[in-house]
Amino acid sequence: MPHPLPDSQVERFLHGRHIAVVTTINASGTPLQTPVWYLYEDGRIYIRTNSLSGKVRNIRRDPRVSLCVQDEYPPYRGVTVTGTAEVQAFQPELSSRMSRNYLGAIAGFFYMRLRTRQQIEDDPDTIVVITPKRKRGWDYRPQTPLVGRVWLAIKRILPPAL
Repeated sequence: MPHPLPDSQVERFLHGRHIAVVTTINASGTPLQTPVWYLYEDGRIYIRTNSLSGKVRNIRRDPRVSLCVQDEYPPYRGVTVTGTAEVQAFQPELSSRMSRNYLGAIAGFFYMRLRTRQQIEDDPDTIVVITPKRKRGWDYRPQTPLVGRVWLAIKRILPPAL
């Protein structure tokens, strides 16, 4: 059973660099889960995406969303957010900050600038803003013994077959 993350650690974790999975609701009522880059600023979650995407269509019809962010390596910890989303106009500066957050200063700078005019016109971007209603953090690290944490750290650099 995971330990709950205190609110301060939830906030710190959301400010980290993780791939999130956002879930929206299809017209049929089934969930649509999509991995995304995000920025957490001023208590809101910002996602840049294609304005023609399924998640944008879903949000325009039903703004309820959930978002899961977790560590990629065990022992796992993460945050699940539920809330509402709205679609806003493309914000170049926000998109640049997001690119730099995930790719670093140099690659992030060029990421947005190397797209051709045709790519931009054919693939228009928008910003999805999630306003959290509930944030719940969980952490398996406290119950993992030291020997387990050491093994898991070593395992990250060993070949997968070992």
